[in-house]
Amino acid sequence: MAKDVQLRPEEEARLRALLERCDALGNAYDAVLVRDVPNTEVKTKTLATLQEMRGEAEESFSRYKREVGIAD
Repeated sequence: MAKDVQLRPEEEARLRALLERCDALGNAYDAVLVRDVPNTEVKTKTLATLQEMRGEAEESFSRYKREVGIAD
């Protein structure tokens, strides 16, 4: 985080929650990817959904960082 950006506690908590969501979705994607799922169609759909959710989470994280004045 840039030294000149001062976040209020609620802003910092929100930012951390958004980052944790991105990380959790990434970890879930990796877990499904390496897991032996017998139904490949279900695995493919699950991975696609997780990938989409992760992209949305990353966008939310980046948008909030911009809103509070933190550069990507």
